[in-house]
Amino acid sequence: MDYGKLLSRSFEVTRKFRALWLFGFLLALFSGGTSGGGGGGAGNGGSSRGAAPNLPNIGGLDAQVGIAIGIAVACVILIAIIIGILLVTISRGALIGLVAELETNQTAPTVRRGFSIGAARFWKLFGLALLVYGPFVLIGGGLILVAVLPLLAAIPTLIANSGQIVDEMIPRLLALGLGSLALLICVAFILAVAALIVRPLFEIFQRECVIEERGVLDSIREGYRRVRANLGDVVGIYVLTIALGFGFGIAMIPVALVLVGIPAALAIAIGAATNSAAVGIIIGSVLGLPALIVLLALQTLYQVFDSTLWTEGYLAIRAKAASATAIA
Repeated sequence: MDYGKLLSRSFEVTRKFRALWLFGFLLALFSGGTSGGGGGGAGNGGSSRGAAPNLPNIGGLDAQVGIAIGIAVACVILIAIIIGILLVTISRGALIGLVAELETNQTAPTVRRGFSIGAARFWKLFGLALLVYGPFVLIGGGLILVAVLPLLAAIPTLIANSGQIVDEMIPRLLALGLGSLALLICVAFILAVAALIVRPLFEIFQRECVIEERGVLDSIREGYRRVRANLGDVVGIYVLTIALGFGFGIAMIPVALVLVGIPAALAIAIGAATNSAAVGIIIGSVLGLPALIVLLALQTLYQVFDSTLWTEGYLAIRAKAASATAIA
C-alpha cells in the first residue's frame, strides 16, 4: 500500500473537484458536533402574592404557553434530526460514489449525480448504520442507566426526609455520586474503545454498499471478509486517518481561538463602552458569522478529504485483490 500516493491523490481530488464540497459541507453542518440546546423550563413556582393582581391568570397562561413552546421546540428538533439523518446519509453515499466513479470511469463528479447516488443507496446505508450503531445506542443507554443507579438509590431516602438533605446523608450521597461518576467514566471509555474498533469496519461496509451495490447484510459480510484479508492495509489507513484527524484538531485550536476570540473581545469591549449587553451581543453575532463560515469551510474540506482517503484506500485494496486473483 502506497500511503503517500493515497494522500496526494486524496488531496488532489479534494482540491480539484468542487462538487464534492457541497456534500462535505452537509456532513460538517449536520454531523460535525451538533449541539442540542433546549433549556426552556418556564415554571416559576415561587411567585409572590403581591405580584398576582398585576398579572391576572398568569399561572394558567404560563402553563399554556410553556406547553406550546415545548411542543414547538420538540417538533423543530425532531424535524432537524430527520433532515440531518437524511442529508448526512445521502452525502456519505454521494462522496463515496462520486470518487469511485471518478477513479474507475474517469467520470467528473457533479452535484446532481451525487444526489442521485446518495438517494439510490439511502435506505441501505441507513439500514447499515442502524444495524452497526443501533446496538451502541441501546447498550450505551443501558450502561448509563446502570451508572446512575447509585444516585437513583438515594431517591427513597430523600422522599422519606421530605426532600431535605440532613447531615447524616451527605457522606452517603457523596459516595453514591462518586460511584456514579466512576461508572460513567468506565462506560464512556468502553464506548470510545468500541467505537474505535467499529469505525474502520463501518467505513469498509459503506463502500461495499455503495461501490459494489450490495445489500445491508451482504455489505457487512463481504466487508468483514475484505478487512480480514487486508487487515494490515486497513489498519494502516485507519492509523493514517487518526493521525491526520489529530493533527487537524490541534491545528484548528489556534485558528478557532483567533477567529472566535477577536469577535468576542470586540463584542465585550463595545458592550462595556456602550453599557449595553444587547449591543455587544449584536456586534459579536455580526463579527462571529465570518469566523463561523471559515471554520465550517475548513471542516468541509476535511470531511471531503477524509471520505476520499477511505475510498481511495478501499479501491487500492480492491485493485490489489483483483490483481492477485488474475495472477492466480
